[in-house]
Amino acid sequence: MSLDNYTIVISGLGGQGLIRLIQILGNALMINGYEVITSETHGLSQRGGKVTCFLRFGSKVNAPIPMIGTADMIIALEESSILDALKYAKPNKSTKLVISSYEKQILGIEYPSLKYILDILFEISNNIYILPLTDIAVKHTGNIKTMNSVLLGYILKFLPLNKKDLEQFLSYNFSGKTLEMNLKAFNEGLKLK
Repeated sequence: MSLDNYTIVISGLGGQGLIRLIQILGNALMINGYEVITSETHGLSQRGGKVTCFLRFGSKVNAPIPMIGTADMIIALEESSILDALKYAKPNKSTKLVISSYEKQILGIEYPSLKYILDILFEISNNIYILPLTDIAVKHTGNIKTMNSVLLGYILKFLPLNKKDLEQFLSYNFSGKTLEMNLKAFNEGLKLK
């Protein structure tokens, strides 16, 4: 990983907590001495609409939105939303693609099959991780909204952070029973291979 400049693109739907997710990650990176820039393109999206967020960090970060073909990691919080962000993947197939298996199907519109999505992904990257984030969240906390904490636990292995950094910022964003559920979800994410 280049510490000069590392780019994460997060794609999903309005209401999935993408902005809070990049705030937690960004703050944890800043306390570790990295320069951090975050931005999002949510414009007219409302709950359920498409959202793309960007988190860039390193010793020197120049712009909030990355150039096409420069992302080190792309995260999709809804399975088909990975297709919206693939233009940011590096041409050398090194971009990590972390994808939730959660599907938000719309009545009257044919949802792309997993085979269709995988055929495209294997052309783009050698690092594909499809995770049942919502299933894990519901199984261990009873709350689908803790899926992003499961994700944080999983992606920790790819980032220059430690467990305490993310636990600290989870505790800044949640309290009481909600914090307890998110910490449990985070620890479940740490266990994923």
